[in-house]
Amino acid sequence: MYLVIDVGGTYTKYGYYNKEGHCFENGQFETIKTNRMAFYESLEKLVQQNTKGIALSMPGILNAQTGEMLAVTLLPFLNHHNIKEELQERTKLPVSIQNDAKCAALGEMWQGSLQNMSNAFMLVFGSGIGGTIIMNGELVDSPRHKAGEVGCLLAPETLDYSSVYNISKSDSGIALIRDLSQAIGCEPDGQIVFQKLFDHQEARQIFQAFCRRIAMLIYNLDYLFDLDAVSIGGGISAQEILISTIQEEFQKMRDLHQEDDHQPIIQACTFLNGANLLGALHHYLKTIEKN
Repeated sequence: MYLVIDVGGTYTKYGYYNKEGHCFENGQFETIKTNRMAFYESLEKLVQQNTKGIALSMPGILNAQTGEMLAVTLLPFLNHHNIKEELQERTKLPVSIQNDAKCAALGEMWQGSLQNMSNAFMLVFGSGIGGTIIMNGELVDSPRHKAGEVGCLLAPETLDYSSVYNISKSDSGIALIRDLSQAIGCEPDGQIVFQKLFDHQEARQIFQAFCRRIAMLIYNLDYLFDLDAVSIGGGISAQEILISTIQEEFQKMRDLHQEDDHQPIIQACTFLNGANLLGALHHYLKTIEKN
């Protein structure tokens, strides 16, 4: 049995899997953000007697081969630490680590929406925005492991380009729920927000603008990478209205600006918020057990 852990900026999700990707038990808890030792202790508590190894999905820019965290804004106390080596030393178990968006892409390529896709892009909306490029059926990495990190892109905040904003901070799933809940006047709970969304004009406008920005991002990514598909993951990917509205906004741009006849499929991940876990397991099997 494999312990698979997906560390997020808000919650840490985990599950116990077999080699075929079947999950026997899962759960979540609030991500420890106080210090590195408390963070490791929260993961160690998940290890059971029959745990064969640990597959870890992490936010941020990291070297999956060595295990070093190069930049993780959501958990800065982990910066420049080798999580793979440190967790192996503490648990005496083999550990694999991979970026969360890359894990989501691997899971969907293994058993989900990106099977048999040549060129694709994975977008994951959570506490930030994760991105991964797939070219010729393989994940794209780069010497400094930044390729695909669309959450770090800057965009103009005003029409006169006098200031810019960070896409991951302003257009993440958490930011969308926060902005909608403030407009509606309810607690920042995704289920509640989407139930009340279309009863509030201001919230509808915020939501439409969000989907338009994501559609524009996808439009530009398609012309950079000639995509067969874009899969959207993270908690809000379960909201069908999100996917359909992004599709509608994308089509409006295509109608106005298209330069060719091809356009990518825009879809939710098959495994939604669980794609990261499945992909982390797949990465473990490919790198640790060489399956």
